Amino acid sequence: LHRVDRRQRQMCIRDRIGGYMQIFLSTLTEVDYERSLDSIEQNYDQDPEMSWKERARVKNLRKSENYNSELEVIAKNDTNDVIGHVLLGEILLVSNNHQTTALAVGALSVQPDVREQGLGKALMQAVEERAKAEGYPAIFVHCYTEFFNHIGYVDAKQYDIVMEELGNDDTLSVKFLTSDIASLHGMTVMLPEVFD
Repeated sequence: LHRVDRRQRQMCIRDRIGGYMQIFLSTLTEVDYERSLDSIEQNYDQDPEMSWKERARVKNLRKSENYNSELEVIAKNDTNDVIGHVLLGEILLVSNNHQTTALAVGALSVQPDVREQGLGKALMQAVEERAKAEGYPAIFVHCYTEFFNHIGYVDAKQYDIVMEELGNDDTLSVKFLTSDIASLHGMTVMLPEVFD
């Protein structure tokens, strides 16, 4: 992964015929708005209901008052097709005496024929760096898959962090972006309705 600037990165991955293609990661622009939604549909073509839900969640997150375009990154191939996408949205962490804003993964998708080559990881690294630079303390994801485990997310229960509706659920994972982890210990994640 080569850093071009804070808003754009470049990498190479294998294409369908065994060669290599250039991939460019950048902040989503209005030009790519619809293409990113179409990409999400294609990336979930095995599960049409999930495709519809992901597309609707992204549209709703983009309309939310706390939407931050810097926390939405797309990957394009050398023919300018959107082949990957990630979007983080703001959430609230609360305890009896403290409240802070953190982030959650609203959507992450990678085109099926380029998976397992580091593109999902590169997308996550790009938004994690941006989130850290903007001062967010943590990123949460409501699933605990091997992928997120591999890129440094851990079970939030280890820090007594739970999700409001789910209580002590096994599927809440977190990656801390601050060294002050103790300040987040025991908090409750409040997901806004746009994450539904």
